[in-house]
Amino acid sequence: MISSKQTVSSYVVMLDGGSLETMELTAAQAEGFECLTCKAQHTADAGAFQPVGRIPSVGSVFQCVACSGGAR
Repeated sequence: MISSKQTVSSYVVMLDGGSLETMELTAAQAEGFECLTCKAQHTADAGAFQPVGRIPSVGSVFQCVACSGGAR
């Protein structure tokens, strides 16, 4: 499923700090299946991910703990 979501598009992301940023993301990143930064897969078992924002009409976006120093 993740392999079919690798098309890159521009998304407006509402970060948890309140800012809006336009980001080039894969569909998997935008739908919360991969880390925003390193593209590690976010699974139900992966407790090492934290929400960092939302894409209106799409869902929450996440970062892995290793990348959580910033949303980019």
